[in-house]
Amino acid sequence: MSTRNYRIDRAKGILIFLVVLGHLLARTSPWESPILGAPMYFIYMFHMPAFVFLAGITAKSNKLAERVLTYFVLLATVLPLMWGWMWLFGLNPDYDFLRPFWYTWFLLSMAWWMITVPFIERFPRTMLVASLVAGLFGGILPILDTELSAARTLAFWPFFVIGKLYGKQIIGWAGSLAIWQKLCLSAAALGAVGYFYLDEVDHNWLYGSLNFAHFDVSVPEGVGLRLIVDIGAVLLTLALLSWLSNTKDTLAKIGKNSLAVYILHGFVVRALQPVLDDSRNVLHDAVVLLICVALAVVWTGLLAWSPFERALRWWSSTVTGLLLKPFPFLRPEDSDRRGGRGRRGDVDAHAAYPGVTHHPGNAYSEGDGPDRQGLGLQPLPGVGYQHSPGSEQQPGQQQSFASPAPATGDPFPLPGSHEVPQNNATYEPTQEVPAGAAQRAVRYRRLPVYLSGDDH
Repeated sequence: MSTRNYRIDRAKGILIFLVVLGHLLARTSPWESPILGAPMYFIYMFHMPAFVFLAGITAKSNKLAERVLTYFVLLATVLPLMWGWMWLFGLNPDYDFLRPFWYTWFLLSMAWWMITVPFIERFPRTMLVASLVAGLFGGILPILDTELSAARTLAFWPFFVIGKLYGKQIIGWAGSLAIWQKLCLSAAALGAVGYFYLDEVDHNWLYGSLNFAHFDVSVPEGVGLRLIVDIGAVLLTLALLSWLSNTKDTLAKIGKNSLAVYILHGFVVRALQPVLDDSRNVLHDAVVLLICVALAVVWTGLLAWSPFERALRWWSSTVTGLLLKPFPFLRPEDSDRRGGRGRRGDVDAHAAYPGVTHHPGNAYSEGDGPDRQGLGLQPLPGVGYQHSPGSEQQPGQQQSFASPAPATGDPFPLPGSHEVPQNNATYEPTQEVPAGAAQRAVRYRRLPVYLSGDDH
């Protein structure tokens, strides 16, 4: 029986609300206002790094071609629709083929991050160090900017890698903190926001989309500011996770359907842009803030309606399947289905996006896993390879194997879906050992099955 971690759903629900609110406030020129600037610094300090961290938890390397192509399909779908939508409202979409428009950068960056997942699983320590170096020093390269979302991809990549390798452990640790520890963590997080707000640090640092040359700073100063921004994002993310309970509620439902909210809210924001652009000319900044909060609450709730989420997933999976149909070697699960391995009914109906994942650093892998000396983390219970060559099997005795339960389902996960490892299922053998033949019993455990994008 699979279980769902509603703390992750609730975190996504809060973060997607902040995405909507931030984009509404951004239409009002908020950075020029002390009243509107404070919530903007708070939101942009961590909302996307936290989302990237949670996306890393969901990332898996199986069916990689489908997962990567899915984000390109969504990107290719949203861009022309958004350009046409803005034309209807008399807005300039500022078209540039190499620059993903506005919030669509996240879809392109997700595709780049997903490509790195097999390397993260194979060489976790190496990729962790590489991501930290790229995130802090990537701004040195003058060619990295908004083109192809390269700068943001590198700036936020460490959060994706950390989420992939240690996300579940971090969430468990944050939830186990005592009240006084949560208060101290929250105070430190707000202190980081206060530093940027009171010192009036250029808010463009929070976007992660520009190189050091844009800010006209030296390399040490640029790396130092990038590090401070990342520390603030880490503190705020941990503070958020520490206060969330594992409760199924409206917030969890919104988080579960966060993909639809993310994709569709841009059309709402752009439709409201003509009104929001001039709002500060006729209303007090505090009133503008309250209106934006109310609009964010209403539209986040409306766009989290389940049929929107199902429609987007159906569209993206259908188009992806058609594009990959001429390339069956990119869809290895087809051979599993033809061979009779894996049936949809074998998993919980709530599990929409199952797959098999290697937990980083388990004893079975041959990479530089974090369970080896250096990072001090232990693999999850039941993970690894065990061999008992000294066990002799008696004549007529059956062999015993522990294998994972077969799982199949829709071929890709999308933002808003996540999973946790389940206990290995045990199957009885179907073939008896011939009488009189003494053989060694080989007992082993395979890697855990990670059920679905919707079960965790």
